[in-house]
Amino acid sequence: DLLIPDDLVIMDIGAQYQGYAADITRTIPVSGKFTEEQAAVYQLVLDAQTVAIRYATKGYKFWTPHEEAYRTIGKGLIKLGIIKEWSEIADYFMHGTSHYLGLDVHDAGIYSSLQPGEVITVEPGIYIPPGSPCDTKWWGIYVRIEDDILITDGPAKVLSEAAPRTIQEIEAFMAGGNASTD
Repeated sequence: DLLIPDDLVIMDIGAQYQGYAADITRTIPVSGKFTEEQAAVYQLVLDAQTVAIRYATKGYKFWTPHEEAYRTIGKGLIKLGIIKEWSEIADYFMHGTSHYLGLDVHDAGIYSSLQPGEVITVEPGIYIPPGSPCDTKWWGIYVRIEDDILITDGPAKVLSEAAPRTIQEIEAFMAGGNASTD
């Protein structure tokens, strides 16, 4: 397929280093700049991921980051007018937010309370296919952001923090500039 200027590209990247797996996803605009609608959806996914990472902490249940991402996305989809009812969230966010990482990209885990040393992904997404029961301006917007998270005794450590994540960082990177916000 051809890359069309107003489209987005989702890059889901798995890698291995010394026997351990990584799994990172970024969504970028083909043209280098997000449209207004793409930016709104992208920011909502980023907000959901940021909230979920806060709950990727020792003692929280494995599913808590997903529950918080789901809640954030639901509120945002309603605010944007993409959905009207809470029951419609799963039409646009139909997968779990996390999986364990280790010797495999989808590694085995105990799915109970998160413990220091565990590594999980946090990857919320919104997918709005053409024909969806919302304003056509949202059709064809697909966004997922995934990072690898180390559970510690304190706040979660984002192992993939060097990869551009914010709209500003991605647009600067796509323009060939410095992706840093420092």
